[in-house]
Amino acid sequence: MKVLTFGWDFPPQTTGGLGIACQGLTREIAQEGVEVIFVLPKSQIVAGTQRFIFADSSKSIKIHEVFSSLVPYGTERTMVDVFDRITGRRLYSRKLMEEVREYANKAAKIAEEEDFDLIHAHDWTAYLAGVAAKVVSGKKLIIHVHATTFDQAASDNIDPEIFNIELEGFSQADQIIAVSHYTKKMLVEKHKVPAGKISVVHNGCDTEDPPCYEPTLQNLKQQGKKIVLYHGRITVQKGVDYFVRAARIVVDHDPNVVFVISGKGDMEAQIMQQVASQGLSDHVIFAGALWYEERDRMYQSADLVVMPSVSEPFGLVPLEALQNGSPSLISKQSGVAEVISHVLKVDFWDVEEMANKILATLRYPVMQQQLVNEGKRELQKLSWREAARKVLQVYERVMQFMHQEVC
Repeated sequence: MKVLTFGWDFPPQTTGGLGIACQGLTREIAQEGVEVIFVLPKSQIVAGTQRFIFADSSKSIKIHEVFSSLVPYGTERTMVDVFDRITGRRLYSRKLMEEVREYANKAAKIAEEEDFDLIHAHDWTAYLAGVAAKVVSGKKLIIHVHATTFDQAASDNIDPEIFNIELEGFSQADQIIAVSHYTKKMLVEKHKVPAGKISVVHNGCDTEDPPCYEPTLQNLKQQGKKIVLYHGRITVQKGVDYFVRAARIVVDHDPNVVFVISGKGDMEAQIMQQVASQGLSDHVIFAGALWYEERDRMYQSADLVVMPSVSEPFGLVPLEALQNGSPSLISKQSGVAEVISHVLKVDFWDVEEMANKILATLRYPVMQQQLVNEGKRELQKLSWREAARKVLQVYERVMQFMHQEVC
């Protein structure tokens, strides 16, 4: 089986969990004997053994001299910058929506030239590309929903153009994969997608232990400070403002706690202002966007990792934290809450309870260690390989239905 797959970014150049999920899934799908042809909108360095096609060149190669800062988490007004990798010179800027539609145009041409059996499109930025490939090829389309515009807005104040793209993708899809029952429920209620058209495949993780790194923030640790970490985009969806409100309560009870915010996003200036206005400047560190070794070093240094998302389709952070030996407190408004029990859970808006659980975890090291030990056992059932096998079952059902139609 050959699957023409459309995605928006891919490690090592990635802007969030979407790229990580695409890498984990496609790697394991390929291990199951499926030939994956992964199409990206712009040339970039990629880490993977499958075949890659870059839509701006339509050549299947591994390394290009140009890379882009395409951002899947934004609105149609988000500007996209494209740079020359060698000189660092900005080549051009365009609105994200223009890039999405141009990607679809090029996807149609790629689909005409390639031989494949099935189409798989990841996230809204690739939906139109998947639809275009279906139109020119007549092959079945699987849409993989990693997030919706309702998640990004954390409310009903959604971007109408993104919503229309979602509706188009969902209507044209022969099958939809949602990363959680939480997301499936949203698709049924908000987008009116028939429940029978949606299969739930939870995301996974790499189950082997990462290398043990030298701790970061050593000076603070030597002073006996406790470290509470937020890692993710700094946007309304992620609930960082609730995290800061809980931090104020925690510090009032235990001034020995330091909060680290790792990430970038459109609310960064607002969150910095909130930290200052609440008198938390001496207790909050903004670490910037951390990836790979730097991220894992921070996980390994944290006494607790908090994911306070307002609306989280899945959420890889607590799984990554467990891999690195740190317990987590997550919002109940998340897909990952469906598959892992050895984490603390709280409603994102309940900052009093969030603070209480942070304090309890920091006060009882035995509780921390139990959450980690039991959580790591759970991780073994949440591998990318298991997720890939479920995706493969969706492939097989769609292909079987296609053969029945032909007969």
